Amino acid sequence: MPETCLSLFDRDATKRGDSETVIIFGMTRGGTSMIAGAVRGFGYYLGEELLVNLEDQNFVYKTDEHMKETIARRNQDHALWGWKYPIAVEYLDRLLPFVRTPILIIVSRDITATASAMTRWDDRDPSGALSEAIIQSQRNLMLAIRHRLPTLYVSYEKASLNQDLFLTELEGFLGRSLVVDREKLLRFMSPGSYKSFEEVVLAEA
Repeated sequence: MPETCLSLFDRDATKRGDSETVIIFGMTRGGTSMIAGAVRGFGYYLGEELLVNLEDQNFVYKTDEHMKETIARRNQDHALWGWKYPIAVEYLDRLLPFVRTPILIIVSRDITATASAMTRWDDRDPSGALSEAIIQSQRNLMLAIRHRLPTLYVSYEKASLNQDLFLTELEGFLGRSLVVDREKLLRFMSPGSYKSFEEVVLAEA
């Protein structure tokens, strides 16, 4: 049985094709950056000129038309690609019909920890941060149930405590092998401050 995540609506691993789009989301300050780095380690292209939090700016505060154009372009240029945006649930209902072979990775985190991070980093009122975190979590689950796409629900707390096990479970869900050094990727995933994927994982020894 999985110990860091839960698979919903999965398909047979033998039916996984050469083209796939992974969308990583959850909630603000919810640990999606670590999970996005892990996905990138399996060879999924997550965009150009990424911020240190691995967010592709083509999917942040952009119009639907801009994002649809980006999707069409990425479909042409990359077999395996995707993007990370914590609150992608805000627009996914409208974009999913244009996404080729979508799979979802939803990162969940302890509600109190999420609200505490929002209060600390975003100067949010604690009660408002708690309320937003609860509502966001519910919206994410409803979207997954609504579309019934292959979905991996990840516990940020469990994945961060046992990163090696999480990578093994992610490998099973994706049906693909790592294309980077596992130890370097684990260093990138270690809890703490943001790290540069290029400097930690891709840099030569």
